[in-house]
Amino acid sequence: MLWCLFTNTRTFQRVFSRWSHRRADSLSLINAAYPEIFRSLSVEQIDAAKDALDCHIYQASGRSNERVFNLDVAKLLLQVSALMYERTSAPIHRALNTTRYSQNQHPPRREPSPDTARELAVIPGALLATLVGADAADLVAAELHSNAEDDTIAHFAQRLGLKFFTVSELNTPSSAFCALFYDPRRNFIILGFKGTAPTEFEEWIADFSYEPQDAGNWIRGFGKVHGGFMDRIFPRKINAGSGGRLPYDTIREAVKATAKTLLVGKPEGTEINLWFTGHSLGCAMSSLAYARAINEPKELRPEEGKVRVRDAYLFAAPICVKADSVHGFNNRMNHNPHKTRTMWRITNGKDAVATSLPNFGDYAHWNLSPYNMFSFAHLGTEIVMRSAPQPCLVRGDHVTPGTHIRIESALPGDDDDEYYQGGRRRPSRFQRLQNIPLLGRLFAHGTAFYWDQLSRVGTGLCEWADM
Repeated sequence: MLWCLFTNTRTFQRVFSRWSHRRADSLSLINAAYPEIFRSLSVEQIDAAKDALDCHIYQASGRSNERVFNLDVAKLLLQVSALMYERTSAPIHRALNTTRYSQNQHPPRREPSPDTARELAVIPGALLATLVGADAADLVAAELHSNAEDDTIAHFAQRLGLKFFTVSELNTPSSAFCALFYDPRRNFIILGFKGTAPTEFEEWIADFSYEPQDAGNWIRGFGKVHGGFMDRIFPRKINAGSGGRLPYDTIREAVKATAKTLLVGKPEGTEINLWFTGHSLGCAMSSLAYARAINEPKELRPEEGKVRVRDAYLFAAPICVKADSVHGFNNRMNHNPHKTRTMWRITNGKDAVATSLPNFGDYAHWNLSPYNMFSFAHLGTEIVMRSAPQPCLVRGDHVTPGTHIRIESALPGDDDDEYYQGGRRRPSRFQRLQNIPLLGRLFAHGTAFYWDQLSRVGTGLCEWADM
């Protein structure tokens, strides 16, 4: 709380803004540490990643006894996850103030009936215009979708050849949000979730609000999950009768609308690939959304075509579910017709958030009760990144232990020259920072540290490690 109070003072914001403008491309606190991350992918690497994102699931390499981790895709999606940190809570606070002022000045004569509210909720902005007036609704839309922060994200996304737009504020007045990234000439959609902003106290509260909630009504086969994460995607306090929608419902409709647009002019039978990504808190929310999408794939399909849920590439994953939910997720994935589909959970080995307690639920052979407060677990298959020539480590039972896990890239060895010196792999400034006692494990959680380590990963077969 003290840290958040300090970073939200005008003095700190003014000094940091001036420094960032001069030294860090005017980026936010998270990305200012390493602004080069958005200039690190070559055109060839971007094209290679898009080719993999575009690939039909039946043409993708990998069999039931083999899984393929695409390094090109991982690098592009990490940049997308990092880019989302450029959004702060300022736009939504201005939008809320606009709404509050309009309601005080021009209160609606009569609240819409539940049936009318449900009909209006289908049309974006219609319900808000009914409640606060068309002029105020336009101002709110401008604050949420035409602000300088979104312009910054769109600018850097354009460097990657991607379009960007915000989908949902995820039931929170903080900076957390969900967005879509896509290339109009391609057949894929990237669904990204923003992680914890270090200056947003409300997001820290969500991280530590780990009281388990039952998720079975929203995700079939699930039991208890982390309450703070659950409320962002499937909140319990949304009144559907008055026109309210779950954030996941908004996300689903946005995916369908975007897929419908991408299918225009494409050959009949074209499928749109849907990929998931996120870092930290965004990784946890992406995990729950991915689990729902796997369980209910027909919800995402527009009438004119088909959306195919592909892999999830998640970075710095915190614990998010109880062990019973892990069993439900693994059962669904293992009985899915596309058994090569995988939720990849990518870990920098020293990251305190991704490796800390209470993760005893990861150890299935301990048979802990789902009511045990220490039985939280991670979803997905963990890839512990290690510098080449060491093979990366694989953990988890989402994929049958012993399965061949292979890291592939269309452009292997692109980064070798940068990191080799005198026949040895030279340490970077990020590696040195990670060696600081205690603090180093917190530093290792940052997107810059993940990028540094991901750039050092080599291609080839991974090794399975005991939990």
